[in-house]
Amino acid sequence: MHRVFCATPGDLEEERQAFYNVMSELNESAAMPRGILFVAVALPGTTYDKRLYQAAISENVRACRYYVQVLEDTWGPPERNFERDYALATKCVEDSSLPMQDVAVLFKKPLVPEQVDQRVTDLKQVLETENGRPHYNYSDIAEFKIRLREQLSGWLQTISV
Repeated sequence: MHRVFCATPGDLEEERQAFYNVMSELNESAAMPRGILFVAVALPGTTYDKRLYQAAISENVRACRYYVQVLEDTWGPPERNFERDYALATKCVEDSSLPMQDVAVLFKKPLVPEQVDQRVTDLKQVLETENGRPHYNYSDIAEFKIRLREQLSGWLQTISV
């Protein structure tokens, strides 16, 4: 079993639901036949203030093998901001004593491009100039599912049984 954390700040609930669906489909079609199970980890959609659970969330991030960050125009309001969790996940990749192997970022095409938080823009620019950390752009939920499945399938291929 390999845990995959998906962080969906703000109003990206549709992506969180799609994450569960894609994970389920991939488990059935490709992972389980190899004796592997991806375990989806995400905050419930009804969690309006994650700060109350931050210690547990951080422990969950540390226990995961992979981390998926979904962003549109912001890291989220203070109650559902995932910037710290993303930073923790990237640090976990560097710590060989932890299971975290990789972090991927999926950027949704913003409805109002001129209102994108500068920190999101900066991260996108860094990822586009760096080689190594996977990142994808998508414009709708169908494309999100395709990109997510590509990433998860790639990770699945790196797991030896």
